[in-house]
Amino acid sequence: MPIRLGRVLPAFLAVSLAVAAGAEEPRAVATAAKTEVTVGEAFAIDVTATGPEGTAFTFPPGAEAETFELRTAAPPGAAPVPGTHRYEATVFTLGEVEIPPIRVRYRRSDGTEGETATEPIPLKVVSLLPKDPDARKLADLRAPVPVSIGRAFYLAAALALAAVVGLAVWLLRRRRRRKRPETAPPVPELPPDVETLRALDALAASGLLARAEYRRFYIALAATAKRYLERRLSAPVLEMTTAETLAFLRRHRHGSELVPVLRDLSEAADRIKFARGAGGREEAERHLSAVRALVPALEARLQPPPTAEGRAA
Repeated sequence: MPIRLGRVLPAFLAVSLAVAAGAEEPRAVATAAKTEVTVGEAFAIDVTATGPEGTAFTFPPGAEAETFELRTAAPPGAAPVPGTHRYEATVFTLGEVEIPPIRVRYRRSDGTEGETATEPIPLKVVSLLPKDPDARKLADLRAPVPVSIGRAFYLAAALALAAVVGLAVWLLRRRRRRKRPETAPPVPELPPDVETLRALDALAASGLLARAEYRRFYIALAATAKRYLERRLSAPVLEMTTAETLAFLRRHRHGSELVPVLRDLSEAADRIKFARGAGGREEAERHLSAVRALVPALEARLQPPPTAEGRAA
């Protein structure tokens, strides 16, 4: 019995299209804005996910390890394109480094779920020092230049000496005329925790938040927190950048738990101080409370463990 081509061809095309649609698997591709970065430099990583029509993708909020940090970047003014996600990455070590695969969850239109991952991202991390070795060397000191001294110099020196002698004689006579005041005893330096808590109380009572002077508030709050860490952890924290401070705390045996507080405070302070971002009183009071809570928490971790006699008592 003859088979009509008009009936077979549509069925064959429908089956072919269904097979092709099922064969298309979701995939994710990561692209770094730079392949060579410096230690602590922030750069963007864009992840693009594609798949069959109707597939929804869920991107992880970020990742954190000893050598790198990956966080979701602040969204721009316009809404991101569906299936795309931007991260802000920072690397804290030198040499050849790889950002590991970023895993993306997906859900097809028929309800099936799965996971795909990007390829690792190779990076070259270089030092902040100049690449040219000659540029790193200290410049040679110039030889001393002889200076001719004339008669006017000696005359001026004699007048200055006479003025100094006259002033010394006048001060000596004046001192003899009055009783020498008693010397005040030196004021002992406050412990770091006491000094910091008093400084935070003074900052809270300064009225900066009531006047919406958020830039001055965050400058004072960040300096207070870094001075406390410098005195307590015996490190030049006041001279460190934000990236250097966070890297130092990750390495310190008592500092890893302080990283979220300092990172949150530093991001807000940098946004307001340098990017002229808008501040809010509720957020500022939250940061003040977080720094205040940091002090007793670190003091407790720095206390020596109780001795056997103390536990028995």
